[in-house]
Amino acid sequence: MGKSLLDYLQEKGLVDEHNANQIRVERTKSSKTEEELIKEKNLVDEVEITKAKSDLFKIPYTDLGSLNITESILREVDINLLKRYKAVPFKHEGDIVSVAMQNPFDVQAIQALEQKYPQGTRLSVFITTPTEINATLERQVGDVMSSEVSQALEDVDSPVQEIDASSTQELSAKDLQNAPVARIVNSIMQYAVSSLASDVHIEPLESRLRVRFRIHGVMAEKLTLPKNLANAISSRIKIMSNLKIDERRVPQDGRFPLKVSGKRIDVRVSTLPMIYGEKVVMRLLESDLGGIAIEKTGLRGHAYKAFLDAIKATNGIILVTGPTGSGKTRTLASSLLKLNDPKVNIVSLEDPVEIRIPGVSQVQVNNDVGLTFAGGLRSILRQDPDIVMVGEIRDQETAELAVQGALTGHLVLSTLHTNSASAAVPRLLDMGVETYLLASSLRAIAAQRLPRRICLNCTEVYPAPPEVMKNIEEALATIKNLDLVAYLNRAVAQQSKDKMFEGVPMKPPEVGPDGKPIIYLYRGKGCDKCGGSGYKGRIGIFEVLIYDEKIGKLTLESAPDTEIEKVAIENGMVTLIQDGYLKAMEGITTIEEVLRVSRD
Repeated sequence: MGKSLLDYLQEKGLVDEHNANQIRVERTKSSKTEEELIKEKNLVDEVEITKAKSDLFKIPYTDLGSLNITESILREVDINLLKRYKAVPFKHEGDIVSVAMQNPFDVQAIQALEQKYPQGTRLSVFITTPTEINATLERQVGDVMSSEVSQALEDVDSPVQEIDASSTQELSAKDLQNAPVARIVNSIMQYAVSSLASDVHIEPLESRLRVRFRIHGVMAEKLTLPKNLANAISSRIKIMSNLKIDERRVPQDGRFPLKVSGKRIDVRVSTLPMIYGEKVVMRLLESDLGGIAIEKTGLRGHAYKAFLDAIKATNGIILVTGPTGSGKTRTLASSLLKLNDPKVNIVSLEDPVEIRIPGVSQVQVNNDVGLTFAGGLRSILRQDPDIVMVGEIRDQETAELAVQGALTGHLVLSTLHTNSASAAVPRLLDMGVETYLLASSLRAIAAQRLPRRICLNCTEVYPAPPEVMKNIEEALATIKNLDLVAYLNRAVAQQSKDKMFEGVPMKPPEVGPDGKPIIYLYRGKGCDKCGGSGYKGRIGIFEVLIYDEKIGKLTLESAPDTEIEKVAIENGMVTLIQDGYLKAMEGITTIEEVLRVSRD
């Protein structure tokens, strides 16, 4: 009997005996493979696993990221077929094509790919990691978008025929799908999804049509189109969103579902009349709820435990604060997902409903028919809810109803636009909520921001400059009993076990020539995988204020937020900037990002 992957990894010292035996036991009780269990436990990274399989099964390994793969080689086979079989051709010499595959044992895939080449062509199969496959194919999608848009532009006659109400009715669905403008919109959306963009902005300027993506919170220009395409493209998007295509004088809101590479995306559309035409902004919302678990938001340690304890209460108000785009809605959605249970009646009131959660009764605010936050909340409280989520507290009436709901036995979750957790209390008092009612109903307030994560593929480590280290030490001084060197050494030891906060391999603190500790920081140099930015993805930084008797007393006295924050810190609250600095020293984000997003 041949040696298994687990045996080989154990022999190489990559998996210890205890974990190996544990996996063997679990393997007998589940349908998962040894490899799946190894990855699930995060015992060995995927590169080491792939190299081990290469050695064990005598299949050559290749690192696609280090190769210069020409577009012409990738274009020889349909991109969707390559995605289906997780394969990347990277060299074509004579009648031999070198192909990197995630699963080189998939005979059906190899045969299907061979059939796409001229007769007599043979595949030389290599093995590589799933990450390398996906990254290479995502880059190819971007190249495809540019060329498809160029091709579509060539098909567009000049002047461009505008798609208006009358002409649209004469087009069949098939004609519309094949129209050049439809192909341009489809290419833009496909590229936006593969680029992990959260928003697509299509903006008519004086002489051109600009397409920008917001990727990990930062805007980037991706495409320029002729100005005379503006009305045709906005009309195409309106048709997809069931909006009035002949109405260009007032803003409109809509949405449509999108499926790209098997991934379902809900697209929220907003149009806005401008002096040069209509601006269209599309927000891309993933339908898959797997990525919004509360454990993946960035909450951790004392803040995570405190927030979790608060949302498990049966009554009271829990607030999440921060500016627009700081991830408040996602945190509330992850909280509802955690609380979601058939035994509990959860109702939400949102404007708009961004993340759809099965089992939760979600209500869309509609001011045109009188369904406001306040009016909707009044009706919801008559629906026998256990938990109520209000998208945002904007006025006195909504705030007072939320307080009344909390005092009558409901758990109320909502958001508020303030810069810190402590500033939420004076803000609610300014809205006109009575001090004694607020002191009796508040349970916890979380403030958050979303700095970008460091790209794991191009990270470099460097010692923290003295002036930066001084700033960090001053910022962390109020954290009780914090030994920074001991904390970072523990973080190094725990890093391999911590899936949630995956960062770059940490370098432990060292003792400098002067006897002082040298603390290391991290940054991304920029590579193909992160578009040269040095960042990929985002992570939340948080501060969680637990509302206790001392803070209740300050509320009754209408104390300023500085006094409330001081007491919260004495009670053990880690501030936004502190949480950000700790994550920067753990290789998750950078000091620059923390300062960028936490700037008031």
